[in-house]
Amino acid sequence: MAKGTVYILIGVLAMLTAIGHRRETTDTKGAIETIGAQPLGGVLLLVLAAGLAGFAAWRFVQAFADPDGEGRGGKGMLVRASYFGGGIFYGVLTYHAAKTIFGARASSEDSEQTLTAVLLRQPLGAAIIAAVGLGFAIYGMIQFVQAIRNSFTDTFKMDEIQPAMYRPLVAAAKFGLCARGIVFGLIGYFLVRTAIFSDPEETKGLDDALAELARQPLGRWQLGAAALGLIAYGLYMFGLARYRKTIGKQRES
Repeated sequence: MAKGTVYILIGVLAMLTAIGHRRETTDTKGAIETIGAQPLGGVLLLVLAAGLAGFAAWRFVQAFADPDGEGRGGKGMLVRASYFGGGIFYGVLTYHAAKTIFGARASSEDSEQTLTAVLLRQPLGAAIIAAVGLGFAIYGMIQFVQAIRNSFTDTFKMDEIQPAMYRPLVAAAKFGLCARGIVFGLIGYFLVRTAIFSDPEETKGLDDALAELARQPLGRWQLGAAALGLIAYGLYMFGLARYRKTIGKQRES
């Protein structure tokens, strides 16, 4: 639910940008800071930070205890490695939420570019960045495959979902996975460009990927569609929090 809340807020803020009520798109950290700026923002962030910490812990459990039975084969270990990476990411996001509660802010607005700049100065740094970029792009394609094949429904407790709830949940999941796949694909594309041109300015995070959509022909419409997709993905996370199987294949990360 905490993860879903962050994605819904990113989608809402992106929609406000698309219709002209905001100048810039934002990412996960920006969404957290937006929550902190609201009345009772500290209380809301405390709840959100607890939820994100729980989600990070769950990702580590999936990586090491393997409750979903992914196994030790090549594919299983790759999935479990992605869970481990997710645990680190949401752990960092939890830390950022905790800092925001006490009024701190990120030290740099271009943390992705700073990181890639450091990597480009290292041996094999460009190769590492390219590999990460390809990973993002492949993950984006996997999201599309999940949406097309409806494989994400394997995680649902089908006997507990009412028919009136099932169709909207599946529709939100398919739309959300496609939108997230596009955004992740863009992030991967820019990381590969960073490696090819050895230019950290080519690195784009979630907010820049959304902004890139807005700069295309019919950009506001594309950004609006992506925003709705991210909101849909957040709602899918809410549904997954309610109906996820306690034991079984977990395909979403």
